[in-house]
Amino acid sequence: MAVPEVPTQELLKRMRAEVGIPAGEDDRLSIAIDYARGYVAPAIGDATVSLNVYIDCVVACAVDLYNMRNARLGVMDAGTDGVEPFRVPTDPLRAVWPKLNAAGILTGGSVIA
Repeated sequence: MAVPEVPTQELLKRMRAEVGIPAGEDDRLSIAIDYARGYVAPAIGDATVSLNVYIDCVVACAVDLYNMRNARLGVMDAGTDGVEPFRVPTDPLRAVWPKLNAAGILTGGSVIA
């Protein structure tokens, strides 16, 4: 597979910024990143992607996986004023498909084999 090598610490730093957790929960975040890598690599397949696209896809997938645990009945409540509850996708690659398609990799539910 043609996925770039990215240190886990770099992905962890970017994921922390995305979910707003500056410190702690290293184990949960790292596990989500490991699973996300496992989902994203086969989605990319033999295609070549830039480092930034790969990082963006892994972080997006990892954030969804991380949020799934806290989503009661699939709905995440941020618990802050002005932020409405939102549905967490059951497909861990839901946020990844459009990113890969935009990068020129035809993949996801819109592709017919």
